[in-house]
Amino acid sequence: MDTAEHLFLGCDIFISVWSLVLQWLHISFVAPASVRDHLLQFGHLAEFPRHSHLFFRIIWFTYVWVIWKERNNQAFNQKALDSPTISDKVKLLSFAWIKANLSSFIYAYHDWWHHPLPCMVVLM
Repeated sequence: MDTAEHLFLGCDIFISVWSLVLQWLHISFVAPASVRDHLLQFGHLAEFPRHSHLFFRIIWFTYVWVIWKERNNQAFNQKALDSPTISDKVKLLSFAWIKANLSSFIYAYHDWWHHPLPCMVVLM
């Protein structure tokens, strides 16, 4: 049985997908060993303004949700997606969650896909 730490922080799929998410965001991140600390550290990246922290938390929760769903898809349906496809799901779902819940978010999916940091930082 997988532990949360193994599933979200240590398995090969995590390492690969998380690396793609960080590349998309153009940031580096040293991951802590616990899921709780991972969320706290990523959700409050010090170099970014406080108003961007919500976006980082949404991306993190989206990542966890997509990894969980993918793990279940593999376990119960014997279907596996590749890391780039899973990473693309994180981008799409995080955009959908933000767009549905923040009326001040005026950006299109293309903007989010190619320039996520400016979409986060300019909002107050």
